[in-house]
Amino acid sequence: MIARKNLFHDRGRLVISVGGVALSVTLVIILLGVYYGMTTLGTNYIVHTDADLWVGQEGIHDLWHTYSLLPRGLGDEIKSVDGVESVHELIGRAVQIEVPRSGAKKTVYIVGFDPTSGVGGPWDIVMGTGEIKNGEAVVDQVFFTRNGLKLGQTLRIGDKELRIVGVSKGTFAVVYPYIFVTTGDAAEIFGTTQYVNYYLVQLSGDRPAADVAKDITDRLKGKGVSVEILTKERFIQNHKDVINESFNSILFPLVFIGFIIGAAVIGLTLYTMTVEKMREYAILKAIGAQNSFLRRIVFEQAAIITLLGFMAGIGLSLLATLFVPRFAPEFFVEMNPTTVGITFAAVLLMGLTAPLIPIRRLNKVDPVVVFNA
Repeated sequence: MIARKNLFHDRGRLVISVGGVALSVTLVIILLGVYYGMTTLGTNYIVHTDADLWVGQEGIHDLWHTYSLLPRGLGDEIKSVDGVESVHELIGRAVQIEVPRSGAKKTVYIVGFDPTSGVGGPWDIVMGTGEIKNGEAVVDQVFFTRNGLKLGQTLRIGDKELRIVGVSKGTFAVVYPYIFVTTGDAAEIFGTTQYVNYYLVQLSGDRPAADVAKDITDRLKGKGVSVEILTKERFIQNHKDVINESFNSILFPLVFIGFIIGAAVIGLTLYTMTVEKMREYAILKAIGAQNSFLRRIVFEQAAIITLLGFMAGIGLSLLATLFVPRFAPEFFVEMNPTTVGITFAAVLLMGLTAPLIPIRRLNKVDPVVVFNA
């Protein structure tokens, strides 16, 4: 009761305090949301590609930083391994493309897949079709929107012309938008008719993936081809590791700063409030109130500010996740239970640590000051 009266007596200060906590909560959630959003975007393609094993050149780690080149025509050899159900060729790498109208050069990731099986192709078509043939392409939605493209428009990659017939969603991988073409067109674009970048293997489930991978490795080694075979889970984790190494050193210090700001706002508010009410606290002590009772008042005030700020911050974060992508479609802020849970834990820590300084002052209150006034 005393805590609520102290807080709501000066509503302007309460609004400023809650607003400060809400902004720090929003900052923490948005930064964590950007991290999880980048992780989702960066692994979306692997997650949605229906392949249990990725067979690449020895030493591969991820699609962005390591380059794989394998002889074409190994599909039958791989398929003959016990436990392999099907094998699909994939040709893909980053290239620069000239944007129609503006003439600007943009880096995109060309993916050549077999439209008959659909393995390695787009999974969420939001405009046009995903069933392409030679001379056609499915373009990522962000790239399509940002560059003012239209269905039926022609893209030129080197000497190759591709007509846009579809637009896919969820195919912007942090820095690269994906453009999907047939394996034949991709081979022509890259001049690699004798090579592919990966073999995508689907397993029958009769044998453990590790045993199948070992047999494929041995079989191809006998033909003089050294390969690295990664399970889908391992390949996804490799991409997460790249994102962690690239962005964690930037994002997490900012999250820490958001936490410090929130704790400082709560602490300053409580400290000011405690100093202003010092005479009232002295009266309470004079009539027999224990220090534990006074400390509880301060913690209740901190709890009210923290919870109101957290709820307001959640509201602001929801608005941000709705509106930010409209102005910057490259950013995907993923607000999931983990981001909310981590933020709540951080806010709880703010609420527990911020009252320590005002409580230290409160413990020194001398009831005699009441009688000296």
